[in-house]
Amino acid sequence: MEIVHTQYRENYGSNDDPYWKNKGGDTYVLDSGVDVDSFERALSYKNDYAQEFVIESYASDELPEHEEWAPPVFVTTALDGLFLCSRTTPNVDGTVFRSEIESKLAMWKLGPDHEITEHEVTYSMETGEHLTGNESLKEWYDRKDLTHFCSHR
Repeated sequence: MEIVHTQYRENYGSNDDPYWKNKGGDTYVLDSGVDVDSFERALSYKNDYAQEFVIESYASDELPEHEEWAPPVFVTTALDGLFLCSRTTPNVDGTVFRSEIESKLAMWKLGPDHEITEHEVTYSMETGEHLTGNESLKEWYDRKDLTHFCSHR
């Protein structure tokens, strides 16, 4: 597998006098069938406000070390030739998300020129439910808050 590390930066200055501030980055784990050069070109971008670029890329037989709250993005090639990306983020000790959320699975396709499509999020809840999309999560909390409110009247 190929491991790709990126740097993400934001422009805190103006377009005429930019001041780029490093804001972290991501780690990508590429399936063996992924064309590394094409992926790196699709991933990298720069505009007046933000940029992301590859700082390191290497082959490895082992998953890279990472903080539990910042898991890597796994990448494979989708049937349509785009890059299918997924990341599962656990709710480490209830510090990443609200305590009722156990984890969040984000999936999206990455195409040429950093074009992101078909972005979908699924939340795994402490109740065992799986909620797709932020609207479903909002509705779940609205029901929970209403039930909690009604039970205390």
